[in-house]
Amino acid sequence: MRQQAVDVNDFLLLFSPFLLCFLIATSHAYFGLHVLARGIVFVDLAIAQSAALGASVVFLFEDGHNDIMAHLLAFLAAISISLLFTQLRRTTDHAMREAAVGSVYVVTTALSVLILSRSVHGMEGLKTLLNGNILWTRPGEIAFVAIVYALVAIPHVLWHNRFREMSDDVNRIQGNRLLWECAFFVSFAVTITVAVGVAGILIVFAFLIIPALSTSLLGGTWIVRLTRGWGIGIVGAGAGITTAHAADLPTGATVVVVLGIAPILVWIIRKIYRRFTIGRGSIPCRQPHD
Repeated sequence: MRQQAVDVNDFLLLFSPFLLCFLIATSHAYFGLHVLARGIVFVDLAIAQSAALGASVVFLFEDGHNDIMAHLLAFLAAISISLLFTQLRRTTDHAMREAAVGSVYVVTTALSVLILSRSVHGMEGLKTLLNGNILWTRPGEIAFVAIVYALVAIPHVLWHNRFREMSDDVNRIQGNRLLWECAFFVSFAVTITVAVGVAGILIVFAFLIIPALSTSLLGGTWIVRLTRGWGIGIVGAGAGITTAHAADLPTGATVVVVLGIAPILVWIIRKIYRRFTIGRGSIPCRQPHD
């Protein structure tokens, strides 16, 4: 009976962080595919760090635990940077785009460090912004994330083809296409801001890029890649949380490390599959992009 009670307590303890990671994985895999298609891989990291910069300002006042003000400042900072990034599509030079994104990231990171250095809770705040604390996520926080993500999903479901067209079109944006670009980045910023507040920058970036990269290595249509990305993110989250609990490791960092194994496994599987297929005398057909 005692062992059964312990198992139930373990399940209840791990259920909240898994549910949070489930929400993040399903939402971020979608945006990750868009980011890869746009060729601005680190834009999500720059926006996440901008949101963290906004939230870090709260640590200069009171006790640094004003959640409402932290979310508001994080949202304003992320939106401001996102609107700036809408102009990236006007620059055809890929290196210049990545340089601009990298500059934003490093400057916002430095500003966050400077701000937190002036707070008595600075080091604790910096650790929270990077790693989060998903193990102790409250039900109210999970409900908030679920509601926001559901609202963000509505326009992307209704106008899915339009957003796909914007991501796949490498031409410069003109006219009302700029409005669609703004709509994408604003919804992207909202998604990242909410996640950074409860999960930290590392998990946000990991779930945005790693599942999308892993599934893109296998090719396939958009829906196939998205479905695989969901599966990779969810399985990686479950394995990471379980591993962290069993080995008494930091949950967020462990989830990121376990998730990072996914593209390596996918690459190995793809190599084995191709060698096996070629060995049988046929070369697999290239999967359609769309």
